[in-house]
Amino acid sequence: MKQTYQMYFGRNVPTGEYVSDELWEGFKEVLGMTFTGYTIQDVEGAWKGQTEDTKLVTVTTKHRNKVDDVCKSYVNTFNQDAVGLLVSEPMTFVTKQSEIY
Repeated sequence: MKQTYQMYFGRNVPTGEYVSDELWEGFKEVLGMTFTGYTIQDVEGAWKGQTEDTKLVTVTTKHRNKVDDVCKSYVNTFNQDAVGLLVSEPMTFVTKQSEIY
């Protein structure tokens, strides 16, 4: 069953470093290889009392394992404590009459 997943990727690194725009663009390739469609938003979050720039990625899929793999990849690649994950009912789409989803 499809679900909508919102993944919150914080850009601060516990060692004091930061996931730069260049590093994020490289990680975005993982998203493109994993999902056929997604939405990225720039948001502000907080972790352990510290505000941080955050990338919010929303995807609707029936493949929870792929979502988990992407989250784990970010945690491991950028030495993160965690990636926030919100699971909700699947997003619906308004389409042209001729298109079938």
